Amino acid sequence: MVVPTLPFDILLLILDHLLPDSSSCTNDETPDCQSKAMNALYYCSLASRELSQVAGRVLYRSVELNPSREDNAFKADWNTWSRELAFRGHQTRVDEYGLPMAPHPLLSALDIESLNPTYTYVQNLAITGYLSTLPPGSSNQLPALLADAIRLFTSKTHAQLRSLRFTPETCHPHTFVRSLEVLSEKTEVSRCLQELHLNQHAFDDENKTDLLARVKGLKKLTLENPTRVLLQALVKRDSDEGWLHVLQTGLVELHLTNDCGSITPGVLNSFMPYLSQLRCFTLGISYSLADKDIFAALSGLNELRSLSIRWYLQLNSPPPSAFLEDWPLTALQVLKVGYSSRSLRSALPRNVAADSDHPLHTHHHAHLRATAAEKDEVAATDASDIDDLCPLCSWVMKVTAGSPALREVIFIDEDQSEEDDGYLSDELADEDEDPVNAVADRVAWMMRGGGMNFPESIIEEEEEDHEVSPEAAEP
Repeated sequence: MVVPTLPFDILLLILDHLLPDSSSCTNDETPDCQSKAMNALYYCSLASRELSQVAGRVLYRSVELNPSREDNAFKADWNTWSRELAFRGHQTRVDEYGLPMAPHPLLSALDIESLNPTYTYVQNLAITGYLSTLPPGSSNQLPALLADAIRLFTSKTHAQLRSLRFTPETCHPHTFVRSLEVLSEKTEVSRCLQELHLNQHAFDDENKTDLLARVKGLKKLTLENPTRVLLQALVKRDSDEGWLHVLQTGLVELHLTNDCGSITPGVLNSFMPYLSQLRCFTLGISYSLADKDIFAALSGLNELRSLSIRWYLQLNSPPPSAFLEDWPLTALQVLKVGYSSRSLRSALPRNVAADSDHPLHTHHHAHLRATAAEKDEVAATDASDIDDLCPLCSWVMKVTAGSPALREVIFIDEDQSEEDDGYLSDELADEDEDPVNAVADRVAWMMRGGGMNFPESIIEEEEEDHEVSPEAAEP
């Protein structure tokens, strides 16, 4: 009996439904997101030959380079790295300095001479972790490799790259310069690239920001720790040549995260004329910005659906009536509030701060909103009644008084996130590893393209191993 096979496109849709979204996993900070997706993909590929072939396309949708501090430590010195590679039985070549050690998904995707090339599948590329701090050249081949990768993944004939992330912890200042030149010069980039996520290593000097200002066609832009030189490139006072002017027709998400101390009220107001289409906005911590500065500027964004903001206690924050009448966010549906639990506890009355079980610490804002009947009741709420609440909850109720479409408020305790990260790393270090053979099989499968490059003979042998002969079935 011949088992009917499903078309390739149908199998691809099945895997899309079963597996986590690849782009969200690439951007997800949860350490086990990628591993869960890879494990699920691995077991799906074992179900049939057809699923094994489809798995390769899904596997290479998201390619990430994320070297750890330990991986990069011995690469700082050529001789040390050569001895380490020789000790591992790896033949050292000069053109490998600074590159990830093969086999690696990024190296496999760049193998255009492979019988089953995978570079046409890459949609999300993420460069994070601890990169080599040596200057580009013979001592560090990674900058050239990244530029070649971006050029290949955005080629006219097979432009598939949708998302690019470059947020390393450490790197040489010129690591991303050649990549920026490719992004700014190729017209094909604007046709495919929709999301760009960068940190200060990509925009810490004027040369880099000038190149960035030429990148077009983005729908989502994320900038970590925006520097003063970058902010000057976003909006140029004397002309309409700023980066936001170039992006204004298509940009729907702008995320300025972490340390935003360089953003002043004047800088924030200068952004607004170019953000009329914006639906999602994130603003990190900036003590230069008061509540009145932020919400007066944001009230002009009529399409704003989602807002992420960092809260800090302000003694001169305006009353609720100002947010309801003067600065309403009428289209806002989701509000994400980052805060420090230590700072919040210090703002609570002493008898409340000492009681960790006090209900003010739960931040059930959705319940509080449900008990308030109408907007005019919120406006008429006495200031002393609001002050009786948790300072954070009362602030959220106040700033969303003019947001009738609000349906979700998410509180993010940044202090707790740091503690969880430390606990998780310790937990993973103490966790028992899977059997060696299972891990080796899984890694080999990932490096070879999710089963795409397995010879037919190997698959047939595996299928024969699973078949039970009548003689073996007899007791």
